Amino acid sequence: MDDELTPVVWPNGDQVDFDSIEAYAEDARRVAESNLDDGVVRGPDWVIAELELISAHAARMVLVIMNAETLKRRTATKLARAKANARIAHARKVPTLQTAHIVVDTAELQDEYDVAVAAFEYARRVGNLLAGYTTRVQSIGRQVEITYSLAGAGRGR
Repeated sequence: MDDELTPVVWPNGDQVDFDSIEAYAEDARRVAESNLDDGVVRGPDWVIAELELISAHAARMVLVIMNAETLKRRTATKLARAKANARIAHARKVPTLQTAHIVVDTAELQDEYDVAVAAFEYARRVGNLLAGYTTRVQSIGRQVEITYSLAGAGRGR
């Protein structure tokens, strides 16, 4: 169970916030931005280096997504509590007025929750993008391997 008072931190000790989640995700997204259809011939060294780069970012994205989900859940819990407290505080009001008060009383937390959801979704989508990019680089790796094996057998000439 998450303790809301315990801050979520990155391995370097910095506190996790929505900006840091988006920054890490954006950094990983740039890796998958490579134009693989540019006609450049790629060799084994490129494939190995690219897979190492992807692997490092993909491993970090697991932590980014987990932290984004933790912040989203904590924000959802704070929002639910705030809405419950607002319902209690305005229980004697007519329903439409009660609803209006709940919305006004929790608007800031609702905005925070919306940001948390967006950060989580962005991080998750970048993780998926890295997985797709990994597959593309692995395909290039197989093509490079085939090309080198055919060239070594004298068939590539």
